[in-house]
Amino acid sequence: MIDLSLPILNVEPLLPHSGEMVLLDKITAFGEDFLHAETWIRENNLLVRNHVFSTFSCIELMAQAIGAWSGCMCVLANEDIRLGFLLGTRKFELYTQEIPFSTLLKIEVTMSMQDVTGFSVFDCLVKDKQTGNILAKGALNVYSPKETQLNLG
Repeated sequence: MIDLSLPILNVEPLLPHSGEMVLLDKITAFGEDFLHAETWIRENNLLVRNHVFSTFSCIELMAQAIGAWSGCMCVLANEDIRLGFLLGTRKFELYTQEIPFSTLLKIEVTMSMQDVTGFSVFDCLVKDKQTGNILAKGALNVYSPKETQLNLG
């Protein structure tokens, strides 16, 4: 059984990711329609390119926070963790080009709508936790079907 006591320091069981691809360090809060997570930007982050963490990479942090929220909801409903698909984003805004190493980020995701098919929209923010400055924001469109297998043929 996955422990949902806060803070959740082992995020991996809540995501269909493993190892170094899990980019969130901990979940600090979650509820019926939101999740807050934190992560440190490290030099060994898989999204670092040419010694730079581009703020554009925050879209993956947002998507993982949404996936972690979904994982928490699955655990509470006693369901298997499901795959989720990032379909796109609207109003994606970046307020800086890159994020320095050793920056502690706070990722906030809030569901603004969800339908019965598994399509959802989440409003997302990535902030520098120390300064409170917003570094990136956007609305992410995601799809998480309840079926365990997708018919792709």
